Amino acid sequence: MYNLYFGELSALLAAVCWSIAVIIFKSASNTLTPILITALKNSIALISFIFFFYFFDIPLWYGGFDFIDYIKIFISGALGMGVGDILFIYALSQIGANRIAVINCFEPAVIYVFSIFILGTILTTQQLIGFLIVIFSLLIISYENDSEDIDPKIKKRGIVIQMIAVLLSSFGIVLIKPVLVKTTSSIGVQLWVTAFRLFPGFIVAWVVFLLQKNKINDLKPLIKSNMIFKITLGSGLGTFIALSFWIIGYANIDKPPVASIIGQTSVIFIIMLSYIFLKEKISRIRIISILFAISGVLLITIK
Repeated sequence: MYNLYFGELSALLAAVCWSIAVIIFKSASNTLTPILITALKNSIALISFIFFFYFFDIPLWYGGFDFIDYIKIFISGALGMGVGDILFIYALSQIGANRIAVINCFEPAVIYVFSIFILGTILTTQQLIGFLIVIFSLLIISYENDSEDIDPKIKKRGIVIQMIAVLLSSFGIVLIKPVLVKTTSSIGVQLWVTAFRLFPGFIVAWVVFLLQKNKINDLKPLIKSNMIFKITLGSGLGTFIALSFWIIGYANIDKPPVASIIGQTSVIFIIMLSYIFLKEKISRIRIISILFAISGVLLITIK
């Protein structure tokens, strides 16, 4: 049972931790800029990995990959953890956690398409049905009439930006699937890949931040003690713990779209948490779509 569902459980744990982090980042985005949040969270997570490797005697450098593998990991990190995360935090600040969660659930479709062209992945009939049910549940939410809650122009811009973020992160994660296949026998190596993929994201975020004209003013809100706590907690849960479980789950699930769809169960947790802590609206339509999403995920994960 452990071997059979290890990847799926890891992906589910990643979804739970990431959902909590999203709520924290949304709260922080009311005060800090998306670029600074991305730079800080990547920095804190990278430092956390270094300490973790030191205490558990994991080497800071793994030399078992081909040169092209390192290039793929670097590109994946720059796109997903750098540019993609900046766009994600910006969209989150504009249209809220609920809508971001919904848009993120289209990631399985994007990963599915990339997987077909890059990896030649084919889902089973049962998994394909579950996949379609999840997508249908997301369409229900997407066409919800919410013009009273948000300016349609802001919503449209936020959706486009988040879709670009999804495209970048999806391409990046499919790109390194062949690399992760080589690591299935070692969780330590999988965590090393996670940290190494975070490094270019760390570089990209700080380079973009340092190019900003008002960077000094952007740092001033950090003086608030609760803001430092929020970013540290969100980074620990989201970028360190959730990202680790996500890569471990992705490495131990044969088909990338399956891992992605399990990860999208975060929509359930995000909608509930955003309602409780951010006071964002949760309608009957969203509840119905959540039930559809759960049934789809069950079809995909039960073997």
